[in-house]
Amino acid sequence: MRRNIVITCIIFILVLILSANRSYAQFGKEFQDKDKTTMASRFFLGGGFSFWIYPNDGYIYVSPLLGYHLSTSFDIGVRLIYSYYWYDDNYWKFHANDYGAGFFVRYYLFFFRNLFLHAEYEFLSHEQPFLDYQTDEIIMERVPLNNFFVGVGYRQWFSQKAFLSITVLFNLNETEYSPQNPIFRIGIGAGL
Repeated sequence: MRRNIVITCIIFILVLILSANRSYAQFGKEFQDKDKTTMASRFFLGGGFSFWIYPNDGYIYVSPLLGYHLSTSFDIGVRLIYSYYWYDDNYWKFHANDYGAGFFVRYYLFFFRNLFLHAEYEFLSHEQPFLDYQTDEIIMERVPLNNFFVGVGYRQWFSQKAFLSITVLFNLNETEYSPQNPIFRIGIGAGL
């Protein structure tokens, strides 16, 4: 099942890459002349949001980011992370807050400007529930996570300054509390 999801996502990304319009006349303006580019125009905002709700549990995730175009090939940026998870049934009841920050670098490939390599360091303060078998109570313990992600992504412009990005990442420092590999991110971004 998991293998089918990975194959489907890879095929989807390849279709996006092969069907993309490479014209920068309408979308995805490049920085051609450094004199015409102001510092403010090199910044971009973006991020991701997700949620799910079931009868006994739910999850909310928010991750805004601020990035800077160093050149036509390199972007750097910072990302904030917050997630809230709750669980409530006849036996267990708890809620957990995770928060953290990350720093990323993207390199856009010279042969296809919308395909990029992505590397990111993330610190996450994770709240993990543990069951105390002697008292039958849930104990929440804060676990620090240092994640180092690498992967590839694709950026699709849908206006002069706005884009959608899809990124597939692998955690090189995976622990039992880390998100499971591979990690799929879909986000939006807009230039300032």
